Amino acid sequence: MKYKIALVGNPNSGKTTLFNCLTGSNLYVGNWPGVTVEKKEGDLRDTDKEITLVDLPGIYSLAPYSMDEIVSRNFLLEEQPDLIINIIDASNIERNLYLSTQLMELNCPMVGALNMMDVVKKTGVEIDVREMEKIFGYPFIEISAQKETGIDELIKLVEKTVGIKKLKDFPEIFPAEIRDLFNEFDNLIGSKYPDVLSDYPHLFRAIKLIEKDEEVLLKIHENIDLLKDIDDIRKKIETVSHHDVDSAIADYRYRFITEGITRATKKTKDNAIQFQDKLDKVLMNRYAALPIFFFFMFVIYYVSITLVGEITIGGIEWFINDVLMVAVERGLGSLGAAGWIIALINDGIITGVGAVLTFIPQLVVLFVFISILEDSGYMARVAFIMDRIFRHFGLSGKSFIPMVVGLGCSVPGIMATRTLENERERKLTAVLTPFISCGAKMPIYVLMASVFFAQYQTVLVFSLYLVSLTVVFTSGFVLSKTWFKGADSGYLLEIPPLRLPKLKNTATQVWQRTKEFIVRAGTIIFAASVVLWFLQSFDLSFQMTQTPDESILAMFGKIIAPIFVPLGFGNWVASVALLTGVTAKEMIISTMSVLLSGQDGSFTVAISQVFTPVSAYSFVVFILLASPCMAAIATMKKELGNWRDFIFALVYQIGLAYGVAFVIYQVGSRIVG
Repeated sequence: MKYKIALVGNPNSGKTTLFNCLTGSNLYVGNWPGVTVEKKEGDLRDTDKEITLVDLPGIYSLAPYSMDEIVSRNFLLEEQPDLIINIIDASNIERNLYLSTQLMELNCPMVGALNMMDVVKKTGVEIDVREMEKIFGYPFIEISAQKETGIDELIKLVEKTVGIKKLKDFPEIFPAEIRDLFNEFDNLIGSKYPDVLSDYPHLFRAIKLIEKDEEVLLKIHENIDLLKDIDDIRKKIETVSHHDVDSAIADYRYRFITEGITRATKKTKDNAIQFQDKLDKVLMNRYAALPIFFFFMFVIYYVSITLVGEITIGGIEWFINDVLMVAVERGLGSLGAAGWIIALINDGIITGVGAVLTFIPQLVVLFVFISILEDSGYMARVAFIMDRIFRHFGLSGKSFIPMVVGLGCSVPGIMATRTLENERERKLTAVLTPFISCGAKMPIYVLMASVFFAQYQTVLVFSLYLVSLTVVFTSGFVLSKTWFKGADSGYLLEIPPLRLPKLKNTATQVWQRTKEFIVRAGTIIFAASVVLWFLQSFDLSFQMTQTPDESILAMFGKIIAPIFVPLGFGNWVASVALLTGVTAKEMIISTMSVLLSGQDGSFTVAISQVFTPVSAYSFVVFILLASPCMAAIATMKKELGNWRDFIFALVYQIGLAYGVAFVIYQVGSRIVG
């Protein structure tokens, strides 16, 4: 028999890490039907039963606001899993158990995984899992997903529990007089409105109708009589509880949780101020937090761009130009290959792909640093600090998370905006996230910095980072007052404990990001380099030309080049490179390397003949701010949801990039003289 298990928990509770521990490499990744929210499934390892584990998006409650929360609740109600693994951050147990009290109303067997127990024990707290089971009505087990302790025991418990239709009756959370009102309302629905949400668990249905849950009210089709009955029962609850309905229900849940936790936990030692608390006082200090963050980012860019670049770029270029290309020319020449075939492989494929692969060591180091900052919990703290600043510009601290993800790639960064509950903020963040430089643009910055600003490479790259933040803040302020007007949302962000990153997780994330970069070089860039070589090697009569200026590509480039003259790079090489960059930003370097391969001297020497220092800076700023690659543009269209906002986003991004690059070149060229 096949079983389906749902893995449910709050964001930052360690759910994804646990999912990886429970499934190993047996993963199936796709999207939920109709939405772009990622769907992850995997086979539970080390069991004879056919058990599929579904990793649901992290949620704080079953009252959905974001697309993630809607997906999770719909799955639990419509798919009716055989078991729920409820992962609970034991270091923040009361907050996490609020979701548990709602899951208990779904009449689905459940197992509680108390995660981060290593952190809890360091604080001198013990949790009695047997007492927890007595209080909450379902079994608990202590685990640490990051350290992979308790995982085998959890698998055995799941294997033992799955298939049992009902473990035991869950305890009553609400006082008797409130339960009586719930039952009275449930009986009323059963007799008067038998077809209303008949497939929902009765208690869950009654509470959600009483709470006037927006998603539930959409399903009753404005039933006037039912809405009147809901208002009547709400008044009765308010009379009994002496509070408004929503506050009363939340208060009863927290009372139940607090009383239970008091019985099930005890403090074995008193650690007044932990080292982590002291560290947080510095990292989250009102005045020191941002300077510390910018210092970290400067160091990261200095190490990955300057230090690693000095060590690796020269060696890789020597291998490609003086070893690999020489060997290919000699080898193919000895086989009697035609000259154009040798030129295609050397000047087209190896030059185009090699120009991008040269920067892989720097990107790997950059990805390592970003992964460490994310896994350690530091980025969540920066998001919390940023909220105070972002509020002034029409955003929330949560908007910072997609932008951090966008440092690796704009596609997942834009997709991450779906975690924002407020539609206005979600769309605004989707438009602004591409302004944060992705990893694919980094090789372009490094190339220009090494050629024109050799002594100030780190300063130049870091200045682009500051430009992107300035544009994000300014655009956020302007667009929130104009195109994306609306009310701000509240802000809820779980601050995870600071932890040493797990080597396995860091290695996996770095490999996934690097692999994507290499795959692009081996597919899109490989194919495009071949096409570009042919277009720049033949004229309109399809005769091979030794003069690139007479090629098909040059003729097309010269048509569009005047558009970029005011920006300082109105030459056909730069213009064509920008167009091919729409396919993938890595193509910009590949394009220029192929187009300039026939010139005397190295690629860097040829580049210095195309740009001046000012026009080079204008060029990279335009690349930084202009619309991202085709994959990111398509993702942005999905997240924005309509053509009106999408067309506006493209026009705004390209127009802003042109305007800023124009100012930089016009002012800079006059200053330089």
